Amino acid sequence: MIIAITGGYGSGKSCVSRLLASSLDATLTNLDSLCRRLLEPEQEAFVQMGRVFGDRFLAEDGTIDRVLLRKVTFSDDTIKSQLEQILHPLVRDKVRKQAKICSQKNSFLVVEVPLLFEVGWQDDFDVVVVVRVTRETSIQRAVKRDGIGREEAERIIALQLPMSCKEPLADYIIDNNSIFISTAQQVAWLATNLSAKSIT
Repeated sequence: MIIAITGGYGSGKSCVSRLLASSLDATLTNLDSLCRRLLEPEQEAFVQMGRVFGDRFLAEDGTIDRVLLRKVTFSDDTIKSQLEQILHPLVRDKVRKQAKICSQKNSFLVVEVPLLFEVGWQDDFDVVVVVRVTRETSIQRAVKRDGIGREEAERIIALQLPMSCKEPLADYIIDNNSIFISTAQQVAWLATNLSAKSIT
């Protein structure tokens, strides 16, 4: 069973993904981390970046200047689209290969996909879980976690599909507005439910 975990910026997707993967003894993949690995020197995306952008986004040590790249992609839709054309096929291919391996082993794969609905990948997964928080909670957590200003957090959130649009598309919703134990209990219930479904 291939499970996607998504939600808004600062919603706690990573926490829920780790909890669920642990409960299911599942393979866990974080697409943000996968993108970072693909952009390391000599990796596929790094090589393609060089062909498209030359040394525009290279730091002095020859690695990708991630701060600059992030800043430009948020402000330039053309660069953002070019980067997505490089990364998305590579990421999707790797997830599909992982999914095939897990399917052959009859095991679970939990994939954290921040922009699942935005990129239209929801049909790649057997189950979609949305992690829900209020907009204000999202802003406060993002500011604290990433050390950014409230204005930047609001700008990032504005670029994403509203939670009100994501929730109706979910198979399950985890409410992460409250204390950790509440989230953990919801994830435990979800793991039990998914385990039962996997053997029916």
